[in-house]
Amino acid sequence: MAYPTLEQYNQALASPQLTLRDAELRTGTVRTTSLGMPRALCGGFALTYTIDTAGKRYALRCFHKEAPELEKRYRLISDKIKQLHSPFFLPFDFQSDGIVIDKRPYPVVKMAWAAGETLSEFLDAHHATPTALSKLRQSLTQLSAYLEGQKIAHGDIQPGNVMVGAQGASLQLIDYDGMFVEAFRGARATELGQLNFQHPARSATYFNETLDRFSFLALDVALQALIAQPGIWRTSRSDPDAVVFRRNDYLDPGSSPVFAQLLKLPTVAAEARKLAQVASSPIDQTPSLAEFLQGKGVPQIVVAFGAAPSAAQQAYQGAYTVCDALSYAQVAAQVGNRIELIGRIVAVDRQLTKRSRKPFLFVNFSNWQDGPSVKLNIWTDGLDALGASAPTKDWIGKWVSVTGLVDPVYHGVAARGRSYTSASVTVSQRGQIQIIEEAEAKFRLRGGSGSSKAPPRNAHVLGEMGVKPVSARNTSPSSSSPRIPPTSTHPVPPPTPKSANNQVLDRMRGQTTHQSPPSHGTMPHRPQTQPPAQSGGLGVFGWVILGIVVLVLLRSFA
Repeated sequence: MAYPTLEQYNQALASPQLTLRDAELRTGTVRTTSLGMPRALCGGFALTYTIDTAGKRYALRCFHKEAPELEKRYRLISDKIKQLHSPFFLPFDFQSDGIVIDKRPYPVVKMAWAAGETLSEFLDAHHATPTALSKLRQSLTQLSAYLEGQKIAHGDIQPGNVMVGAQGASLQLIDYDGMFVEAFRGARATELGQLNFQHPARSATYFNETLDRFSFLALDVALQALIAQPGIWRTSRSDPDAVVFRRNDYLDPGSSPVFAQLLKLPTVAAEARKLAQVASSPIDQTPSLAEFLQGKGVPQIVVAFGAAPSAAQQAYQGAYTVCDALSYAQVAAQVGNRIELIGRIVAVDRQLTKRSRKPFLFVNFSNWQDGPSVKLNIWTDGLDALGASAPTKDWIGKWVSVTGLVDPVYHGVAARGRSYTSASVTVSQRGQIQIIEEAEAKFRLRGGSGSSKAPPRNAHVLGEMGVKPVSARNTSPSSSSPRIPPTSTHPVPPPTPKSANNQVLDRMRGQTTHQSPPSHGTMPHRPQTQPPAQSGGLGVFGWVILGIVVLVLLRSFA
């Protein structure tokens, strides 16, 4: 079945009392942006919204990508988690008709909100605190042993899916889209996990209880390296989506600068060498974390370190589709997906809401008046989360890497009738935005998975299952527009009737103290899919008209 788009979910959740069937959720309040629009987070096949009810907070997961036998899979996973009664997992309720959009029911997952902070946030704050990292290592070791003992796998162990509490002493897993339980024996995986934490040979056909092994090995060695030398966080360009290592390093450990650096650390060298051996061997030879730490089960192969950079090291392997911040069409084609955005900041526009006087930022990568553009939204809660690391005007001219969900495209009319269009990414957590050098930015743009050189994340897995990513198919039950071709540049959207969300945003535009119209905003309007008509030629119709005129003239002179 085709699932609704991000825009449709946002419209529906603007009135949860009318669209949600769960009695408790209907009375709740959906967390919104500073402009009053529902805020979505992306995870696997679903968009996650936060709903607060009387004394409770829930995560509402709404599916926007197709997955085979979705309801059956979730019921089997739910049954297993309920049977475990484990603090590592959160019970959830799969509702096959939980939300109604355009008079059609769609499935949702209602899950209690996990306590603590994500591992991404924890590492961003504590990557230079050895005691906190040591406690975290112990907790991850316990989690790995538990999963091994239960013969299950989460399928996507990575910082965004691990919640950390008690300063690293407690962990909870979220996002169960790719879980393996015994009932799935012989089935295929529905996703491959975040690539910076997965064995380079992982495929859809490899789906069993050992799925998480490599992720735990990579995290453990990374934490050992940070404990021994905290500065590695900076030199390895670590961020919430890549802790010390990246997929490039696993593809060719022998020429990896990161592996070379770790081999110089006496307390880490042996573990780094073992990880390189595992990454260079077949995935089914990956030992458990317990075996790895005891030196057991590690493939006995020789990795030649110090080799010249290979093709694997010369092309950037991003965890998400890499998009150029100067390519509006490329970013707009990814609405509802998580991407890595690379661009050079040209403006940081700080504004205040008129009534509450709360600050928010628009970060621009080009002049919005020159045509469709790309920008960052950093609302009030995002500024609070970023604190001193929030962008300022000192960031103008700097290159940044930003990971996040692409919001619905906004199309509006400014003063004097000037129209403007923007695609945007909202920054709400520390670590989402990183300053990088220009050379690194261009390296990522040249070899990013959003380029023509490599497919988007998990695209080949979805293709094997006959599933199209949201950016490559029509997900709207009522829309027939094709996706924007990646090669088109700055299409100009035609005038269209404004959606309910768009009208809400337009009413809210008057809430800022900025005298000129806001340079950007999030408006749920699909960008035009056709490039502007080319000028300078008559075209077929023109030549026909010209021929008729000539014939008439010839007859008049006859």
